[in-house]
Amino acid sequence: MRASLSILLLLFTTTASIAMDMDMHADTDNERDHEDVQGTIIASNSAKSYSSPPSTTVASLQPTPHVMKHQHGVPILETHLLPEERLFWENYNSTHTYFTIPSQHRPALYIHIVLGLIAIFIIYPIGMIFNNLGLTKTYLVTLLVHSITMILSMLNYTIFINSISDIYPGNAYNSMIGILFVTTILQFVFALIASVTPTTDDGTTSATGSSSTGANANGSSYFTLHSPPIGCSDEEDIDEQSSVESAPLNYEKVFTPPTKLQKFKTWVVQTKFHHVFNIIFNLLHWGNFFYYFVLIPTAVATFCVYGQDKSVFNLLAHFIKGGVFFAYGILTLARYSGAFTNKGWAWNHKFVNAKRGSVHNLWTRFQNRGLWTMEMIESSLILFYGSTNIFLEHLSNAGGEWSPKDLQHVSIAFIFIGCGLCGVITELKLQDWRFDQALANLRKMSTNGHSRSEEETVATFIDAQDIVKASPGYSPNPFPIVTIYWTGILMSKHQQASQLSTDIHVQWGNLFVIGCAFRFFTYVLFLLNASKPKELSKPSRPITELVVAFSLLCGGLIFMESTDPVILSFEYYGLTAMFTLNLSLGFITLFMSWVMVLFAVKDWLKNKVAPKEVV
Repeated sequence: MRASLSILLLLFTTTASIAMDMDMHADTDNERDHEDVQGTIIASNSAKSYSSPPSTTVASLQPTPHVMKHQHGVPILETHLLPEERLFWENYNSTHTYFTIPSQHRPALYIHIVLGLIAIFIIYPIGMIFNNLGLTKTYLVTLLVHSITMILSMLNYTIFINSISDIYPGNAYNSMIGILFVTTILQFVFALIASVTPTTDDGTTSATGSSSTGANANGSSYFTLHSPPIGCSDEEDIDEQSSVESAPLNYEKVFTPPTKLQKFKTWVVQTKFHHVFNIIFNLLHWGNFFYYFVLIPTAVATFCVYGQDKSVFNLLAHFIKGGVFFAYGILTLARYSGAFTNKGWAWNHKFVNAKRGSVHNLWTRFQNRGLWTMEMIESSLILFYGSTNIFLEHLSNAGGEWSPKDLQHVSIAFIFIGCGLCGVITELKLQDWRFDQALANLRKMSTNGHSRSEEETVATFIDAQDIVKASPGYSPNPFPIVTIYWTGILMSKHQQASQLSTDIHVQWGNLFVIGCAFRFFTYVLFLLNASKPKELSKPSRPITELVVAFSLLCGGLIFMESTDPVILSFEYYGLTAMFTLNLSLGFITLFMSWVMVLFAVKDWLKNKVAPKEVV
């Protein structure tokens, strides 16, 4: 019996040992199979990511110190994606644009773009220079060339758009082109009407009192073009021109009877219609200029088919906000180049004097003594922008609950409202300081050994006490730069859905921070040099403002690029944040150089050509 139990125990032990051994071998085999499968998947994904051959032997490898690991230039579908990500990108289509859709008139699209850019960026700004300097005949010729170029551009767009299917229903660009066609023609028509003024028989232009070189041989009355800017916006020029235009023409010495056309023109000039035409021309002149700022980004969005469905709200938010900062950069660069000198906005002194004893002067003395500075305008616009931005942040989720993202963006609007209001109040508090600072600098200039004419002018101002308003050209108001600074900081920390979007937000956020830092340096330079005034009425051209302009221009452009539709197209083609940054920096430097060339040409014409052209 014991022998039988011993045999059974031995058989059980042996069987159990064999079974355990078989299980261990089975587990080992399963782990090896699992590792082989994972290795195959990893190798497959690696092959997709880096496009390496599926079967690579050591003999065929090329010795390389560093294999590129990032995905620069690699389309996103060729990278390792999660199943849900691959499903999105396989259904994403960014190739169906105006540039790729089949058309027999594709050259018409390129002609439209080229002619439009030439007319907007080259011809129109040059024409604005001629009008600003009072070169009226030259301006009219330039405006005619611009109008013809724009009309040809728009006609080519009409040819192209009628040759393709409507791939972007309801886009705004088609309507904007129709409006621009009408305003372009109206601008030239009103420029012609506003530039015509009557000339008396003695050869003087009744609108300006200047000598006319085109007088008739017999001294008869006719019409000519006057040299002050068409629709001049300067108050003194308008008042002087209006007072002379309202005077009746002297026909006592007329030898040749005026024609019916001359009678009609005389009637127009003598009535208020001529003044109305000047106002309409000014609205069209500057209205078309700002209209181009909206037209160009709208064209980019339309041609690339960006912003369809609900993504249009994200597109509008980034394009509008980025466009505001871009325009602010242009304004800053223009101020450095000498624009708005007559208003004291080129960091130069501005003095306003009036005759003593007049009712106007008495009322002016009771008003605040500080002129509007650019800091006041900036603060007012920041306050207005923040007030409107509260509901704009909720457009993409209209009718629904406020999401944390909406509240986060609205909190930025609160910053704009608070800083804008504080900035306006600060400007009101600093008005007396600006007035006293400007007069103090004027007195110092009078004792610094300037020319006799300058000393006489200074003495006239000070002794007569005719100055009722004054400004040193700036106001040490920190709130505009505080607003932009915190906007840059918050956006540079704003986590996005993709790494590319986050990186691009960091770029323009940091650019805004840099711009604010250099604007602060501008204030420091003015405060330190306040005791050493030179030519107070001329532009100061602080070197720090060039960096401010560059930061705002580049930051605004990259801000516009950071919208979701643009980011998705970048990711689809494998473009990195450094690619977009490099292109943006290059474009902005070229754009800045062109703006500065325009102002240099204006200064040259002002000194050389303008005084010689008498019309």
